[in-house]
Amino acid sequence: MAESNDLQRRLLAIEEAIDSGALRVSYDGKAVDYRSLAEMRSVRDALRRQLGLTVPTRRTVARFTSGF
Repeated sequence: MAESNDLQRRLLAIEEAIDSGALRVSYDGKAVDYRSLAEMRSVRDALRRQLGLTVPTRRTVARFTSGF
C-alpha cells in the first residue's frame, strides 16, 4: 500500500507541474527535471497505468475534400 501512496503523490506532483507549465517536479524532498512537456505527459500516463487508472488516448481523424 505504501508504494501505491508514493505513486499517487508522484502523479499529483507531475499533474500540478503540467498544469503550471513547470518542467521541475518536487515531491517528498525529491526533485526531478524533465526535458519537455511530452516527456512529463509520458511519465504521467505511465503512473496512471501503474495505479490502474484510465489513460486518455488520442484519436486521429482523416478529413478529405473533393477539391471542387
